[in-house]
Amino acid sequence: MADNGEKMAIEKVIVITGCSSGIGLDTAILLAKDRGVKVIATMRNLQKKTSLEKAAGETLNKSLIIKELDISKEESIVNFVKTTLAEEGKIDVLVNNAAIGQIGTFESVSMKQMQDLFQTNFFGTVKITQEVVTHMKKRKSGHVIFVSSVGGLRPFPFSDFYVASKFAIEGIVGNLAPVLRQFNVRITSVEPGPVKTSMGANIEANNQGKLSFGREPQVKGSEDETLMNTFFTNYLGSFAGIEQTGTEIGEVIKKCINEALPPVRIQTSDATIKMAKEVLMDHTGNNVTEELQSFFK
Repeated sequence: MADNGEKMAIEKVIVITGCSSGIGLDTAILLAKDRGVKVIATMRNLQKKTSLEKAAGETLNKSLIIKELDISKEESIVNFVKTTLAEEGKIDVLVNNAAIGQIGTFESVSMKQMQDLFQTNFFGTVKITQEVVTHMKKRKSGHVIFVSSVGGLRPFPFSDFYVASKFAIEGIVGNLAPVLRQFNVRITSVEPGPVKTSMGANIEANNQGKLSFGREPQVKGSEDETLMNTFFTNYLGSFAGIEQTGTEIGEVIKKCINEALPPVRIQTSDATIKMAKEVLMDHTGNNVTEELQSFFK
C-alpha cells in the first residue's frame, strides 16, 4: 500500500480462478503483497471465502479483492469479464487455476463425471481465456497462465480424464503461443507435480469407490480395482520428498509474471523437470510405460 494515505497506481490487474483453497489461494496471497498489483481472487462459491479472507490480512479489499466466478458456466464468465473490464479498465494477467480432479478405473467413470470435469478443466477455462485474450489483443499486452500439470505431458494411470483435460490444455497453450506473440500477449503453462493441497481430499470425495490414495485401500472387486489400489500404494509412496506447497507453485507463477519473455512451458521443480524430460525424450512411450508398470508389483 502507498505511504501517507496516498492511492497507489495499479500497474497490474491479475485475475486468478479457483482461489477458495490450494494453489489459487496461496498464489493470490503471495501476489497481493506486491506493490502496484491488484489481485482479483475468484471462486465458484463465496461461502468458501473464509480461509482466503483470513489469510489475506491487511491486503483484503485493498490489493486483494474476492469475487464470485463459476467457470463451468458461460454466463458467469461473460458477466465477470465484462464487469471487471468496466471497473478496472484492463486485465493484465489471467491465471487459470480452477480445476477438479477425478480418479477411478477407466470403465467406472460415468459420462456425467467426464463432462463435468471437462466443463471446468477445459471448456470453462478456454472460454474465460477467449474473453480475456480478446481484450489483451486489442491492448497489445497481457499474459495468460494456465496452472496445468506435469500430468499434461506424462501419463498418470487411473486419473485418465483429469490427465486428458491437462493434455488438452497443453495443446491449446502450444498452439496459441506463436499466434499471441504477434499481439505482444504471452502464454505460459505451469506444470506442477505432486502438491500438498486439499485437492486430494476433494478427489476422494468425488470418487465412486472412496479411494483413499492407497493409504487405506477401500476399493474392492474387479482386477482393475485391485491394480488401482496397488498402484497408488506404490506410486504415491514415490512422492516422498518431492511434494511442493501451493506457495512454492505461486512463486513460480510470480516469476513468470515478472519476466519480459516468460517460458511457454515451465515445470515447478527439479523432479518435474526430470519427469517432463523422460516423456519428451521417450518417442515410443515404451520407457515411461515400463516405469509405470513397476508400480503394479
